[in-house]
Formats: sequence, C-alpha cells, structure tokens
Amino acid sequence: MPRLRPLARDEAPEAAHEAMDRAARAFDTPMTTAGIQARCPPILEAGRALGAAVAKSGTLPAELRFLVCVRVAQIVRCPF
Repeated sequence: MPRLRPLARDEAPEAAHEAMDRAARAFDTPMTTAGIQARCPPILEAGRALGAAVAKSGTLPAELRFLVCVRVAQIVRCPF
C-alpha cells in the first residue's frame, strides 16, 4: 500500500490532467502511480517522458521492456 493516497483526476492540479489521462488510456484504467505523482506535476511529466524515450528508442522489444519494468518494480519493492 502506498504511503500517499493517489489523487483522483478531479483532485489533481490541472497541469497533471493530460498526463493522467494518457496513462489511463494506455492501461485502460486510472493508474495509481499517476495519481501519486500528480501531487507534483513536473515529476509526473518527467516520468512519462522517460518511459516514452525508452519506448521510442527501439533498443528493446516491447515484451522484454515489460519484463524489465516488472523486475525493476520487484527490486525496488514497488507496491504497484
């Protein structure tokens, strides 16, 4: 369980709405991580940009990228 309660879209600063919407569309559900990062929109946008840069690089196949993300989440004990 996260230490911070994720913000719903209507609670988040307007600067975070677009990034939260993109995350929800990408995963077909509102993302808990986006709701937490929405407390600081520059962090939310930086995380989104980093993920997009890795995806656009074409260095790793999508399936392997997904597995790497899951493993990193396990290593850092991400509750999501």
